Parts: sequence; C-alpha cells; structure tokens
Amino acid sequence: MSKFKLDNRALQLLNAQVNLTETFNHVLRSAPKRESLAFRLKVERGTLETIFVVELGSERHTLTLKNGKKMHLKLADFIEEIANGPFDPSNISDLEHRPHASREYGRFEIQDKQRVFELVRTGGILSLDMGFDVPLHVAVHRTHTRPGVTTILSIGVKSPYTKCFTVCGTDVEIYGKVTESISHLAAAATPAAHAA
Repeated sequence: MSKFKLDNRALQLLNAQVNLTETFNHVLRSAPKRESLAFRLKVERGTLETIFVVELGSERHTLTLKNGKKMHLKLADFIEEIANGPFDPSNISDLEHRPHASREYGRFEIQDKQRVFELVRTGGILSLDMGFDVPLHVAVHRTHTRPGVTTILSIGVKSPYTKCFTVCGTDVEIYGKVTESISHLAAAATPAAHAA
C-alpha cells in the first residue's frame, strides 16, 4: 500500500492556514509512484478552538482542536490518517512514518554525546540518529602536529547541509565546539513547519 504524505511545503501552508477562516485546496502525494490525492480543507477559526473539515472525494471528516502551536501538525496527522487509514504502532512500516505531532527533530541524546566525545578523542566517522529521515554524519580527523581536529558534518541526500571546520585545544574544548556545531546543523536541517 502506498503511503500518502504532506510535504514540508504543505506543512508550512497548514501552519499559516490554521490561523485563518477560509477554504483551501491541497494535494497528498505518495513517495514511490508520486500518485496524488486532492482534498479540500475548510477552517473555522475561533477564539479558543478551531474546527477543521476535510473533504476527500465524497468523504467528509471533522476535527476540532484547541488553538496552539502544534495544531497544524495534529491536523496533518489527521489528514494523513484519513488518506492512509489509522496509524498502527505495531506495524513496522508505520513506525518509519511517525506522526508529525510526535516527531522530535534535533534530538541529541546522552549516548550520542558520549559517542561524539570518543570520536573527538580518537577520530573516525559516526552516524547520529537525531529524529530526521536520514542520519547526521560526523567525520573527525585528528591532527598529529598539534592537539586539534578537522571535522566534517553532513545531513541530507540531494542537497545536504554541511559544515567543515578545524578546531584546536583540549579534547573537552574541541568536544564543546563539535557538539555546538552539531546542534546548529540539526537546527538548520529541521523542517520549517516543525521549527515553530
């Protein structure tokens, strides 16, 4: 079964449209075959809550949400669930496409920080899972002439976000600069619709 998804552009539009009272037309697309599925979204914005009506073909679905920052992400989950059927956490293929409202981008956990510190001490390559569709790659080359490293950070496939820099100092100082750059790169790679 092909999974229909809202792309980042549609998520950004939803982010703006949840604050308006209007009718909007959107298209869901499937990843492998690029099939499209058109739907109409009617938004009725209130002071405390907003009513959304999603019309997909002859079906009509209604959702009422309290006004908040992640309202557009909950609406996106609702729309994708209508198109694809309910989210099943026991299904492995459903886990690849986590609901928008529960995604955490730029998640830099303790174990990953420890792995980065070891990488700074020894040099090498590391791939970090920070909640994105693709891992963040870290390559560290230790210099032998003085205490320092040359670091290359990259995330993405088609047009990746990258950083390359050289840092000198103690392992702790170098680790601080590398983790700071990892956090900055993760922030830059976070889709705009989720950054708000």
